[in-house]
Amino acid sequence: MATLPYPALTPSATDFTSGGAIYIASAATELPPATAIEDAIRDGRYTQESADIAGYSGVTIAKESSTILDLASAAALSATARSTVPNTDIRSVIFVSIFPFTHPALYNLPAAIAETVRVPCAFATQISNASCAAGIDGLVMAGHRLLLTDDRAALVVAADLWREPHIDRFNCNPNFIFADGAAAVVLSRDGGYARLLSAATLTDPTLSGLHAEVPSDRTPIDVTARARAFFETVMDPDEAHARLNAAFTATVDAALSLAGVGLADVAYALLPAVGRSFLERYLDILDLPISRTTWDYYATTSHIGPGDQFSALTHLIDHDRCAGGDVILLIAEGVGFQFSVAVLQVQ
Repeated sequence: MATLPYPALTPSATDFTSGGAIYIASAATELPPATAIEDAIRDGRYTQESADIAGYSGVTIAKESSTILDLASAAALSATARSTVPNTDIRSVIFVSIFPFTHPALYNLPAAIAETVRVPCAFATQISNASCAAGIDGLVMAGHRLLLTDDRAALVVAADLWREPHIDRFNCNPNFIFADGAAAVVLSRDGGYARLLSAATLTDPTLSGLHAEVPSDRTPIDVTARARAFFETVMDPDEAHARLNAAFTATVDAALSLAGVGLADVAYALLPAVGRSFLERYLDILDLPISRTTWDYYATTSHIGPGDQFSALTHLIDHDRCAGGDVILLIAEGVGFQFSVAVLQVQ
């Protein structure tokens, strides 16, 4: 197959130490109860073959009566309650949700979250581009607003519900299961758990077709069939994986370089919760042991989408797994194909 012509790809990186300190003041997670994987297999919803690939022990599934606003608002309320930031200082609310079918039509969800939390935000917006990197994108956007305005604080909330008949959470791809949940962070100029040092983002549009819709009778959204069609008609798998690996490495390197740290300095890498097999692919590239990730936590929740990294950060905070000076690397990827990375240092 001929290589598609496209300009060289360079990450967009931001030094968040250049305009006054910005901190993660707090983080919070709202997760429904987890269903045991063995129960899903017993009930015929999931296969043992996929379970062996993904390696999860549980998946969080919301009640049918739960709404996306319920989850997002609960996470936002918890994050603001945990923070010492006055709610009146929060001037931006960024809501991230990538699966649109559980959203109420023509309804401003970020504004509704702001009303629930009682914050007088001047800027309330939603990122909904089907990319699980969007959570970190929201963090970067909030950080940029703090750099460029007189705002004191911002709130970023990521939430998703994955429901039939729009998607079969268990069977759209054998590498992961989609989980219901929400997570939120408060950013502040006035101190907090960790300082935001840098961030980098990169999109490779030549790989957007990896997730282009193709006919499939197997399940409502068949991620495997989409990738297979792309490899058969657009790009050789080896070339695609080489581009993915190069984009991933370049984005991580750009963020670390601006922060003045290396991978050896990273206490925890908070990667996407996309199953054990995918996780190990990342770790091979980074040359990091699984002990420097939150896989032990992710295995109990499955993949909540763009909130994975905020949820894992909450877990680190709640379980006191970091000390002052520790570097935390947030790494997200998403369809598009996108990579987004942020570097934090615990205070």
